[in-house]
Order: sequence, then C-alpha cells, then structure tokens
Amino acid sequence: MLAVIGERILMKDRLALSILTALGLSVGIIGYSQQPGPLPPPRNPLPSNDSPQSSRFSVRENEAGDQFFGTSLKGDTLSTILDEIQDPGERKAFTALFEKRNKPEERRKIAEDFLAGYPRSSFLAQAYEVAAKASIELGDYSAALQYGGAAITLYPENPLLLVPLAGIQVRQGLLVEGTQNARLALDCLDRFVGPSVFSAKEWTTLSRQLRATSLYVLAEADLKEAVKDSGEEQAAKLKEAEEFASKSWGLDLSDADTAYLLGLIRLARGNQKGAALAFAVAYRQRGPLKVKAEQRLRAIYSEAPPPSRGRFDSFVRDSEAAAERPPPEPDLPARAAETTAGAPAYAGSSSCQSCHPREYAGWRNTGHARMMRPYKFENVFGDFNDATFADETGKVVARMTHDYTHHYFETLDTKDQWHRYRVDYTIGAKWQQTYATRLPSGEIQVFPLQYSRLEKRWVAFWKMIDTPTSERGTVVNFSRLSSDTAYLAHCGPCHTSQLRLSTLVSPRVKDLAFREPGINCEMCHGPGGDHVASMRTAKPGYTPPLKLQVEFRKISSRDYIAICAQCHLQSAILGLGPEGEFNYRHFADTFYVHYQSRPYNEFALRAHFKDGRFRVISFAVESFLRSQCVRKGGAHCGYCHDFHPSDIKNERDLKFLDNPNQMCLQCHPSYAIHLEAHTRHPANSAGSRCTACHMPRIMSSVLFKTMTHRLDDIPNAEMTERFGQEDSPNACLICHTDKDIAWLKRELSKWPHKNGDKLVSSTKRFAGR
Repeated sequence: MLAVIGERILMKDRLALSILTALGLSVGIIGYSQQPGPLPPPRNPLPSNDSPQSSRFSVRENEAGDQFFGTSLKGDTLSTILDEIQDPGERKAFTALFEKRNKPEERRKIAEDFLAGYPRSSFLAQAYEVAAKASIELGDYSAALQYGGAAITLYPENPLLLVPLAGIQVRQGLLVEGTQNARLALDCLDRFVGPSVFSAKEWTTLSRQLRATSLYVLAEADLKEAVKDSGEEQAAKLKEAEEFASKSWGLDLSDADTAYLLGLIRLARGNQKGAALAFAVAYRQRGPLKVKAEQRLRAIYSEAPPPSRGRFDSFVRDSEAAAERPPPEPDLPARAAETTAGAPAYAGSSSCQSCHPREYAGWRNTGHARMMRPYKFENVFGDFNDATFADETGKVVARMTHDYTHHYFETLDTKDQWHRYRVDYTIGAKWQQTYATRLPSGEIQVFPLQYSRLEKRWVAFWKMIDTPTSERGTVVNFSRLSSDTAYLAHCGPCHTSQLRLSTLVSPRVKDLAFREPGINCEMCHGPGGDHVASMRTAKPGYTPPLKLQVEFRKISSRDYIAICAQCHLQSAILGLGPEGEFNYRHFADTFYVHYQSRPYNEFALRAHFKDGRFRVISFAVESFLRSQCVRKGGAHCGYCHDFHPSDIKNERDLKFLDNPNQMCLQCHPSYAIHLEAHTRHPANSAGSRCTACHMPRIMSSVLFKTMTHRLDDIPNAEMTERFGQEDSPNACLICHTDKDIAWLKRELSKWPHKNGDKLVSSTKRFAGR
C-alpha cells in the first residue's frame, strides 16, 4: 500500500492514475469532496425590462451526508474528513452542515452557528459556502455575496460557487466582479477534474451547465456594458457578447434563456434574421419567455415585406430553420490527438552542447541537471565517515561508510540483521541529498535517509513527510525493498527524463525506464532529433527551419507554465501515454500535457494554512496560478527564473541577482521611483525587498521555509488575528517578531498602497452576520 505522504501531500495522486495503476499497486485517496450544493440560481435579468427570468437551474438538494464525506487513507486506516477535526463539538457542527434539510433558512442558520462557534476552523470555506447558497435560495443576494466572497477568499477555485456569485454580481450591476468570477469559473472548469462526490457522468453534465451559465453571464455583462458605450466600443462589446451567447447556446440548444438573450444581442447588432431565429427557439419552448419572444417575433414579422412574410406561424417556423444553429461546444478543451505517427526523435542533452555551449554549461550547474546523477565519489556531500543514525528509541538502525573509492549504506532489519547496499545514484545537489541503489533486477530503490547540508545531519526523510503509520518511514523496513521505496515509481516522473514503461503487458516496477537521469534539455524544449538533424545538414550560409515544438519566446504564458507544471504542479493527475509514457508524450503535436488538477480542497489539511494559502512548496505552480501576475498580467516562470544561469552559486536559478527587486519592477516600474514611500523601509534594507512582503518564506520544504509563489501575497492583519501566526503567517511578523497584532493592525492601516481599502473590505466578510 502506498503510504499517505505529508509534505509531499498526495504525491501518489499524481501517480495513481498512471504509474501505480499501470503497475497494479494498491492506492488510495486522501481528502474530502466539495458538497454538491445548489446549482446556479435562475439566470439574471438584462438591463431592460424585457429580460428573461430563467428557471432552468433549480436548487439541487444536498446528497446524503455519507456521500459528501470523501474517504481517505492514513496508513492502512480508512477514515473521513471527520478524522481531521479533533474537537467533538466542531465535528458534530460540521456534520450538521450537510444533513438533509429542505428549508434554506435552516441551512443558513446552521452555517452561521458554525461560523460563530468555530471562527478559527479549517473548514470555514465550506460553512461560508453553505450560507451563501442558502442565501441565494432565500433571495438574500446581499448576504449571498458576503458569505460567498468569504468562501472564495479562502478557496477561490470553486466553480460550484463562482458561477452563481457571478450571476448575482452581474444582476446587481457589479459587472467587473461578475466578469472576473465567470472567467475564473471557466478557467477552473478547464483546469480541474470534478469533485470526487460526483460520478464522471454527473460531472460531465454539471460542468457543461456551469460552463454554459458562465458564458451566459459574460454575454449579459457585455450587453450591459454595451448599453453604456457607443460607437466602436459598443460594437466591440456587442460582438463579444454574441460570441459568448453563441457558445453558451451551443452547450444547450434547447435553452430558451440563452436563445432569447442571443436574440436581443443580434437585434442590437441589426441582425433581424439572426434575432428571429433565436427568438423563434425561445418561443417554441414552454416557459415564461414564450410571450416576450412572441412579441419580439411579431415586431420583426411586422417589418418584413408583406409579399414575403406569409403567415406568422410559417414565419416562425422558417426563421428557426433559416440559419444554422451554433455547433455544440466540447465538454473539455480541445487536446491534441494522441498518435505516434511521425513522432519526432529524442537526441539527448549532449547533442545540444556543441551549438549552445553557454546554455549547456549553465544548465549543467542547475538542480535540474543534478537532480539525479549516476554515482561519482566527488558528488557525494553526505557524511559517510562511519556515520550512524539512531531511531526514536536511540537504537542505531543505519550506518553510512565509504572505502575511499565508493560509498555504502547499511540498514538494520526487524530481526537485527544488517544489510549493505552500494550507492549507485545521488539525488539532489543543493540543500539536501538522498541516495539510491540499483538492484540486480534493475530496479532502483531509494534509501530512507537524507542528508541535510544546512543542518549537517541525517534525517529520516519518509518519516518526516509520511503519516506516522507509514511503513517506509521506519528504517528497519527498508530491507524489504518494497514498491513503497521504488524510486522510479514514486520520484521518477519529476526526477528523470522521458520516463516510460518498457512494456504494457503486465508491467512491473522493474519495467520502468528513463532516457536520462535528472531533467534534460528535451523535457522543456521538446524532442530535438529533427532540430539537430536540420542544423547539422544545413548548407553553409543557409538558415534551416528550427524544427522545434517549443520556442519559448512565442508560446503563451499558460503553455510556458504547463511545461514547468510537468513537475511543479503537485495536484496534477498524470495519465499514461499510448507508448507507456509518464512524464512526456512521444507524438508530433506536443510533448507536454496540460495536466488537469484534483480539486485543492480534497487534499489533507496540512497542504494549506487555515487562511487558504498553500503551506508546502510542492504546490508552487498552484500558488503561482492564484496570483494576479498570472491571471491578469500573463506572467510565467521565465520572468523571474533563469534556467541556464552562468553563476554556479545561483542555486535558485534566479534572474537579476544583483537587483532582486527588478523581478517585480520589470512589470511595475513606477515603484522604483518612490520605493521607500511604498515599503516604509530604508531602500537598501531587507524590508524594501519586494519578496519580503509579497513572497514571504511561509512554504515548507522539508527542513526549511521557502518563499510562497503567490507573487501578490499581501500581509493581512485580520486573517492573522483570526487564525494566529502559525495558521496565517504574516510577513510583517516574520521579521518583527517582537510585535503583536495590535501593532500590526495599526501599521497596516497606515500603509500607502492603492489596494488598501479593497483589502480591508474583503476581510470584513469574516465578521459574520
């Protein structure tokens, strides 16, 4: 049984649908599921009094409580989310949130009682969501926005809540906010698989509805904006509105509400024929829009030339058939077809050196290249000078030695017998280093101890990051050489290049193979065989085609991030390629995959702080994707990281080492002029570094803290006051350890940043009602 992992939270979920499933190993899932809750509310009115009032989405009753609670595995013990709630009273109150109740006022009261009784709970987002959805059913949209805003602050990636909130916001004229939430909902529907409480069939249907409603909201917002505009700006808004409405209608051609909205938009654009088509569809559907659609159709009919218009019923029938309906939208974003036809060849990193010596030399110095290396005596920095490691009882269970030509690991087994293994690979070359041995079968086993260069000591790596019941966390179990410590099955997808199964017929761990250890050039740039051949066979004076799948200067921000996310997206669900590929795809269109993620709220609590931020560095991309730098600014990893650094001491592969603030000032140059006015710290002090406040060291990396990758993290006194510095770490208090919350609130209230009022108002949501 693959153990539950702590710091590497749910690492097995990255592999469960690929390596472990392919190898027939037993796996489990940690976490919990999002409550089904009510579906989006009736669609929203248009600016005019002639707006459709939809009842297409009705409130869905909550599923039974046991369906809500997702299962998890802690060691070998089946448990639920309730096991993570230590307080019996809180456990009972949380359970009550999801008991079947038909009256929304009852559900909201229970949620409000939970919020008042357990204001520091790790499950506030769920309680706020229940209160928000109950408020929607009650028609109390002000409360719904308050509670919903609080839930989204804690857990933004929730399309089940984002969509109804977006609809309400547009209804109330909050067009910017509504548009943002609708776009975020669409992004989430692309990026995430469905909550595990839904079957695949249920989620396919529901996600299609959510997508259609999000597009409807965007169309409606554009139409409202167009009413206020004129000229080219109005024309552009109406055009975009029609595109959104057409896409929404394509997801459900029987939806009268979208058809009616599309008719209004087309009418505003002067397309009477197209408007008649849409109104005719709404007219044919039974519902509250039938009368209004008929009025619109009769108005268009009356303007048609008498000789050609015929009877009204014939006009309606002809209008509906006159133009093609929009094609249905796909359930998922279009993906390249997986085919091995014309698959490009891989050339290996050494083939890059002759033409790109500077980049090659820089890459060789990075952690990517040195992540896993065949053994060399000089590459080992762990203490093998007859060092020993004792377990928690004080008993020596491991010995690390060398004979001046090779290094060895010795571990004690449960019968007090010693076993000796050669070190065949070094893993890591920066702050910590782990070691692995190759068995006669070819399988690679990773040792249970890791050496910390920072603390100059050996640590039981699995013991630190697994749950207490993990078998591989106990050193004396290593001699079993089980699948739990198989390096390629657990670490290979992110620590080796072009990892694949050599056979798809009853595959075993020993059938895993990789092209190169570590992360080679082609894991980021794609297969280079065609490129190398093109360059080497070119005639002098002729510039041949590059024949590369990726040119980083030309790809989108999301594609750039997706390439890094192959390893740095902890929540990714890996799939197996047609040739047994795990961390790449060997076909012509693309070598990398836009992995979908498991919903973040299905991870164990230790994955995140109570304020919703990620706690563990393995969630670097997830954290980065939350930042406005990505969502609005289109930033990608290459803005701050240099993946071929010339300085071997640049261990974090950063750009602008001489002026770290330039990482932020390249996009925000105005702050350079008045730096001290913005930071309220001396210009040359640590307090004036952008990262000190906006990327504080709050993420765990086993033995030390590292920077969060949510680049726009802003100190929030109210969150820290509510949850405490441990569960809502504040950048100010990380440096000013002698200060308290009262001081923090006073200082932040004086801060001269332009978003201050907005930030303060967002935290007021947590005051409750």
